[in-house]
Amino acid sequence: MKKVVSFAAGGTAGHVEPALAVARELTQHGSAQDLDEIECRFIGTDKGIENKLVVDAGFKLDHISKVTLPRSISISLLAWPFHWIKVLLQAQRLLRNSDLLIGFGGYVSAPCYLAAKILRIPIVIHEQNAKPGWGNRLGALMTGNIAITFESARRTGTKWSRALMVGMPLRDSILSLASSSKAERAQHRERACKGFGFDSLKPIVLIFGGSLGAERINQSVAECLSILLNHGVQIIHGVGTSNKLPMAMPGYLPMPYLENISEAYAASDLVIARSGAATCVEIAAIQNYAVLVPLAIGNGEQRANAEELVAGGGAEILENAHLTGEWLASNIDRLVATAIQSRENREVKIQPNAARLMADMIRSLLTKSSK
Repeated sequence: MKKVVSFAAGGTAGHVEPALAVARELTQHGSAQDLDEIECRFIGTDKGIENKLVVDAGFKLDHISKVTLPRSISISLLAWPFHWIKVLLQAQRLLRNSDLLIGFGGYVSAPCYLAAKILRIPIVIHEQNAKPGWGNRLGALMTGNIAITFESARRTGTKWSRALMVGMPLRDSILSLASSSKAERAQHRERACKGFGFDSLKPIVLIFGGSLGAERINQSVAECLSILLNHGVQIIHGVGTSNKLPMAMPGYLPMPYLENISEAYAASDLVIARSGAATCVEIAAIQNYAVLVPLAIGNGEQRANAEELVAGGGAEILENAHLTGEWLASNIDRLVATAIQSRENREVKIQPNAARLMADMIRSLLTKSSK
């Protein structure tokens, strides 16, 4: 019997990539004994990165409108309930033939959770962050099927305390890199450096601010780029899809989006990035040293994510306001030395296959619902 699983995941790669990892696990690695086939469909908006990532992965993508709650009293606040009802009806229409909904947080998930509840469709939640966002907290009121990435998420409430610890569903290329030996990593680094046109004997710093980019990070790099290059540092810079692409030069490679980020991780010694959940888990998995610059948004989840990695000795936190070109220029030698020493002392560490655990959870629920 064919089952349809809908994925509510959109906005940023941090929401979409984990969802894609689970969808691939469901469709490529078999299904439960009582299920002949599982079809995975995605729900997003027409503006998010999902329009590239989901389509490129070959999955069906449908759209609902993006609706955000205004943070001040205004005309938009008065109109918000009508926009919300419109989006809820859109979500109900898309979910009507689904057998299960799995949400990964963000703007898309909240109306989908409510629509699924109205339609009596089983709901599964995956929370990537150390502190759950409002969308997943809303969803948790409607289901007990919750999976988490960080243990600290259990402090959110009673249901969260009973959540299944699965970790972050990672793409296969990251898992392969994470499980490789020191010798394999060294060989991989040589190949990756050659692919980027860099000298493997010189340090490489990977800098990015997420799929949409980060203005503060980009500005700081621009302020001190010549100094960094004069220090013999090579830079892979993900500037974000919404930002102007700087000019490339010897030792500096800017990209709008790091499509093959596992190769960038393999080549780099040091990572400077925002501390989204997916980024933190990927860095922990590959064990590159990192400077994490939390963005003060939402309920402080980026700082909580970063603190988990810092506690393990794999990173340091830099406040967004303190990140400047001057800071980068004066600290780059120390950071590179720390990163290289960390690389030399790296031990092989295999991350649990969260995608498989999530897929098993979904298959079990689908099997129960078919009996």
